[in-house]
Amino acid sequence: MNSSMNASNQNDEMETPPVVVVVLDHNACRVGTAVPYDAALTLWATMSEDPANWNEVAEYWGRYRSPTVCEFVDGLPIQTSDPQEAFAAIDGHENWLAIDLIQKRIIVGDSVQKLGARATLALETDLEGQKCCPLPFVLPPWWELHESASASLVLDQRESEISIPRTNRSFLFGTPLIETFAEQILKAVSAGRYPPKNLEEQEAWNARHALTVEVHASWLMTPREEVSGRCPRSLMHGAHDWSDAVIWGQRQRFENGMPMIATPDDVLGYDDAPMGTEEMIMYFDLCRHLLDAGWDWCDLQHELSGETQTEMKQKDQLSAFLSDARDSWMDQPFEGGSPTRFIMECSRRRVPRGSEVPIVGMDDTECEQHMPDCDCPICDMMASGLFGVGFTSLAGDSLESDNEFAFSMHETIEDWQREQDEFREFNEKMEREFAERKAMAATGENQDDVFASAWSSPMSEEALPGDASGFLKLSFRLAEIISDLENADTAKEIIQQLNRSFREYRECKDGEHATAKHTLRERLDEVAARHPELVPKVADFHAQIDEQARARASNTD
Repeated sequence: MNSSMNASNQNDEMETPPVVVVVLDHNACRVGTAVPYDAALTLWATMSEDPANWNEVAEYWGRYRSPTVCEFVDGLPIQTSDPQEAFAAIDGHENWLAIDLIQKRIIVGDSVQKLGARATLALETDLEGQKCCPLPFVLPPWWELHESASASLVLDQRESEISIPRTNRSFLFGTPLIETFAEQILKAVSAGRYPPKNLEEQEAWNARHALTVEVHASWLMTPREEVSGRCPRSLMHGAHDWSDAVIWGQRQRFENGMPMIATPDDVLGYDDAPMGTEEMIMYFDLCRHLLDAGWDWCDLQHELSGETQTEMKQKDQLSAFLSDARDSWMDQPFEGGSPTRFIMECSRRRVPRGSEVPIVGMDDTECEQHMPDCDCPICDMMASGLFGVGFTSLAGDSLESDNEFAFSMHETIEDWQREQDEFREFNEKMEREFAERKAMAATGENQDDVFASAWSSPMSEEALPGDASGFLKLSFRLAEIISDLENADTAKEIIQQLNRSFREYRECKDGEHATAKHTLRERLDEVAARHPELVPKVADFHAQIDEQARARASNTD
């Protein structure tokens, strides 16, 4: 369940009463008979991180605290207590919260707000009535939640066995991976299955890719004794939704003025903690990188080797080569951005990657966003930071490109098959609609075109959300002009000059506005002179610049 609620303003006429809080730990029992309501909810939210003990609760606290609560857990009115005394504090009471760190469950009395396993609270309301200070709740799927419960439940055992999806990273990234790939690569080569040199380039690529998919899928789907007969694939699933939701909650908090704080890397269970989405995507990329490197190694050995080597010697040499390839891959930029090692660490420590945003607990930051060779004015506005901090995340589209369940983000084959069916139905629908539009166009019938020009409808006078200055509206129009120029094979320098003039117009100070506007108009006139078919769009864009300038002058006055 996803929800957004306001905690501190449930009742404007009555102050929210304090909560009785009981915390059951392996070493001690703690109780607070008058914990402020917001602080109690913040404790509840901190369980989203799956703390193993009270010390870890203290370490995670900063990721959830807000100005409405104390800075450190030690500031809470909670003391070590005898278990019987703690139970007596909630027995017969309704406004209580019990956190069982031993059995991983939360038990709540009748009077405490029902939140479910996932919610986002707004702890405050600003002067304009906007909710702020978000407090995200995302209980891990192996935690139990009992709301409106009887106090006696605290003394009972949990209803189900604790089952946490553990990730054996030393197995997935270590020697088993390297030796399996080396063995399978050499096996394919010795069997004559590796593409010979006399194939056409595309045929050779197709054959090599098919072998890559085969070896990769075999590694993921073959049960292994080293991990109790489980498939390597199963070690990567079970907690993606939880991890993604925690990361999203941390981004919400940052965008509301909170610092970005990484989870500690010295807590119990960190080494084999469940794998998040981005770490899984990076693992897929690592496997493909290693297999490509292995095939290249075989090509090179075939060209250089004049002696016959034993199979064992070949395997040892290839394994050493793949180990080096893995280690160097960790420090390489991923798709021109941050190093893969940093991306994986952010996924493991459940922090979003905001461009150049400092992360408490980590030395590195996400590299500055850049969009090479992009002539889109909308992208240029994003790169300029006009929409705030740019966050980067991986969607994992490459995992689905081979149409193999082995690489899918879905944990079960049933979910994967269901999505395949939905894709097929969607594609069939799009093909039908495209054929219908094509037939209607042939007969000259009018139709609504979802790909219509930005000039096909009048520009609304209302500002777009987050675009009070109106530059985003103008960028949509300019993007179409630039697209027309690209289709006409216009020199890139002319397009870049137009983009640069628009950027200077957007970012100029009040005293420079007239000059920047004049320069932009000159660039547009040059475009119209070279491409008479764009005269109507350029003329309309001139009018929109004038209107935007009048609005700017009015706001300044």
